[in-house]
Amino acid sequence: MPDFEFDGNDLARLAALAYSPALTTRSQLAGSHRVRRAGAGIDFLDYRNYVPGDDIRRIDWTVFARLRQPFIRVLEHEETLFISLLVDVSRSMAAGSPRSKAALACQLACGLAAIAMSAGDHVTAATFSDTLAPPLRNLRGRNMLPRLISTLRLAPTSGTADLAAIARSFCREVRHRGLVVILSDCLGAGDAESAITTLTSARFKVLVVQILDPIDRGEGLTGSIRLRDSETGRVLDMNASDERIREYRRRLDAYCENLQSACVRRGQRYLLADTRDAWLTLLASGLRQQGLLQ
Repeated sequence: MPDFEFDGNDLARLAALAYSPALTTRSQLAGSHRVRRAGAGIDFLDYRNYVPGDDIRRIDWTVFARLRQPFIRVLEHEETLFISLLVDVSRSMAAGSPRSKAALACQLACGLAAIAMSAGDHVTAATFSDTLAPPLRNLRGRNMLPRLISTLRLAPTSGTADLAAIARSFCREVRHRGLVVILSDCLGAGDAESAITTLTSARFKVLVVQILDPIDRGEGLTGSIRLRDSETGRVLDMNASDERIREYRRRLDAYCENLQSACVRRGQRYLLADTRDAWLTLLASGLRQQGLLQ
């Protein structure tokens, strides 16, 4: 189970972040993102129920005085943002220092969810290893954040991850198209590039956050060692010479670069993270540079 910290102090630090309006999708559901398009205006369109986390300045107090219930005024050019979070909890994600890869993935997922929930947007979240766990659907408002945190903390870290198969399962499960965030080391079975193709073909936007630990780069390995694949159990005895470690790192770097290129070619986003990175810095700096947050 991922052991990670995420509390009220973190929420205050996220207050200045918001998703880019370019991520919004047209929907019959009203949202809080204002995207100016040709012909779009600011005329009143409808009301929707207030959701905890909505900006109280947008409550129609005249209606509240009459009905004693809070309603949000929906303007014609408001659109909805759907964020789906896929968190890898396969066995390889249990490794890491000072935190596990799974713990960092969960912290990032909670941060991304909190930003969306604060704006009244829709969040869907699911863990995966051998299979995709039943998703938590349509989480809206910060009052739903503890439910997400609890679910992630209770997720068993086990099994293997086939990203291509998980992407196909997700497309069958989720109806609303929006942004899908994959949080994984992308080192398990299955073709990560195929997963990106599946999601983009289904009209999802994609962000791949690849999380690696120094041990994934061979740091600290020297002499005669025995390596055991945490997911398949395969054992390899080898001499970790400097030359072999350099060659291994060259291949790993090439793999990561190919994955990034696969995202870029399709107009999608990629972020490489390290277990030593501060999760808030990854959000505030790394994802801002990707044009995801503002």
